[in-house]
Amino acid sequence: MAGKKTTMSAIAREARVGIATVDRVMNRRAAVRPETERKVIAAAKKLGFALEKSHRLFEVAGQSPVRLKMGFVLLRREHSFYAQLAESLLEQAAPYYDLAHPPQFISHDISAVGDTAAAITQLSQSVDVMGVVALDNPMIRYAVEEASRQGVKVFTLLSDLSVHSRAGYVGLDNQQAGRTAAWAVERMCRKQGEIGVIIGDNRFLCQETCEISFRSYLREHLSGHRVLEPLRSYERAESARQVTLSMLAQHPELVALYAPCGGVEGIIAALRESGRQHDVMLVCHGPVENAEMALIDGTLDLMLTHRIHEFAASVINTFVAAVGGEHPGFMQIINRFDLITKENI
Repeated sequence: MAGKKTTMSAIAREARVGIATVDRVMNRRAAVRPETERKVIAAAKKLGFALEKSHRLFEVAGQSPVRLKMGFVLLRREHSFYAQLAESLLEQAAPYYDLAHPPQFISHDISAVGDTAAAITQLSQSVDVMGVVALDNPMIRYAVEEASRQGVKVFTLLSDLSVHSRAGYVGLDNQQAGRTAAWAVERMCRKQGEIGVIIGDNRFLCQETCEISFRSYLREHLSGHRVLEPLRSYERAESARQVTLSMLAQHPELVALYAPCGGVEGIIAALRESGRQHDVMLVCHGPVENAEMALIDGTLDLMLTHRIHEFAASVINTFVAAVGGEHPGFMQIINRFDLITKENI
């Protein structure tokens, strides 16, 4: 890093932020808010720090010279997670678009493959870069390929697609998430027995990877648990409730549930309805609506939760870097997740 006489401590004092924040900005270790990044870069420049090329997008105080036409294809806002995500993406995108061309959001049902492919094609006519949450389906892959051929940079968000032309992936390390969930079950589940898995759809690669890694960890550690075949919720709370009730009825030896999917609110409702919420350990991904009460009353034991604001910042910063030509190749940005229990909500 250039400018040895200018220390991170000095930059932190000038910018009125922590040293860790300066480190994240200057060494690109993790995403921070665009306004914070601009503050750090401005302080570094004022102190004579030699900025690297990748930081010069932020040299104009209070305004970025980059203007992007952005689009997002997400799951429906009825899922509380995606409503929060859309709001955070819009907030983080604010410095990078003209009022005449605000970010475009198209929401779809997870099973509406044709609508999803059509949304990708529609956006490709009017944006420079887009983020897509979708199943790994041939029709969707074809739409991404066509958009890429037109020069649009397409990033997969949260769940990857097997498309070589995509510009990159921003999301969790899903293998790490699945193994973490299995570690928790092995350590915390008080009884041996059957473990259920509920996913949205098997073509949702993030969830498929979580499930495979969950099984792999338990197999590797010679767990005495038997993991059942996964059931699909299609990311809908009512579907999740129905499949959970069915599983509970058919498997009296069920001791734990792993749900790396949407619609967890329905799983929580089913456990309460069955009266087995304190007998069956529940590990899920989040955030989940009203998760705090589920943690407090013991229905939910552990939640692996996305840092939505940080994730949104990563997405927008990645878009800026890609369109600005800083990273012409494939970009993979891995975000962290938090482990939430009733003791740290």
